[in-house]
Amino acid sequence: MYKKEQIEIGGQPTGRLKASWLLFKESWKYLRADKEVVWIPFITGIINLVLFGVLVTVFVLLVMGGDFTLSEEGEPSSPIELVFIFACYIVGAFTLALSQAGIVNTVYTRAYGGDATLGQSLKVAFSRSGSLLMWSVITSTVGIVLRMIAERSKLLGRIVLFFFGVAWSLATYFVVPAMIIDKKSAFSSIGKSKQVFIDTWGETLVSNFSLGLTFLLVHLMSFLALIGLIITSIAFDLHQIFIPLIIVLYAVFFIVACLVQSALEGIVKTLLYIFASTGNAPANFNQELLEKMLARSNVPSPSSPDPQILNHTV
Repeated sequence: MYKKEQIEIGGQPTGRLKASWLLFKESWKYLRADKEVVWIPFITGIINLVLFGVLVTVFVLLVMGGDFTLSEEGEPSSPIELVFIFACYIVGAFTLALSQAGIVNTVYTRAYGGDATLGQSLKVAFSRSGSLLMWSVITSTVGIVLRMIAERSKLLGRIVLFFFGVAWSLATYFVVPAMIIDKKSAFSSIGKSKQVFIDTWGETLVSNFSLGLTFLLVHLMSFLALIGLIITSIAFDLHQIFIPLIIVLYAVFFIVACLVQSALEGIVKTLLYIFASTGNAPANFNQELLEKMLARSNVPSPSSPDPQILNHTV
């Protein structure tokens, strides 16, 4: 289980929060070594937009050409709305899983001395599309069931359902790495993910909190800069020229920041999974940091990397 005491890294006492920050910095090194990994969430994001556009078009045509009625505000969703929401859940979960799968393969290959290209990682991700789609259906079913119950529940019931949803998200946090690295099925990946999360829950939560807080500050500072530049442009009567340019630049920065955040989250997740599930600290990683952070009596003995994945990517 998670140990509250400090750990020593380089002979110096190090708190868990600082250790998680060091893990973030190590993950940044991986991103710099494989910059193309940022393109993976970009590509899957485009796929998501296309599929979502198709769903919206079909939904609008069905509503306009049929006898379907939409629910009033405050009422439970109608059957056609639930089908549409469920389909949106699946599309969102599937494209997110594809993105994570590509990142996992890239990081896993780098962790054992390889260098996967963008095309190779996407190929591995799509080769597991059947399992990823099944996982998307499973998690979307959980999501839609929770939504249906919440719509018919009072405040206390919604609070309980909220915490259940959080617990489900945490327990399934490592599902995609389990499918890509260990080639597990969608169902068996849930059990594996739960076990890895139990082994790393402290570091997983703190690492994600540190990462989320860092990018929250980045987005906040960029938004304040946007407001300041707009006010300055108006004050100097330059708004017709500069405001459109400022907004475009801000939008580009926002998208890039989100892509980098998504890539780093995938890197951190994969590194935690590799060590917690195999006992291996990657040779090109700060081994002492990972070993001390995840020192567990129930961590398995070191095992060799899956040669089938490396053969796909090296």
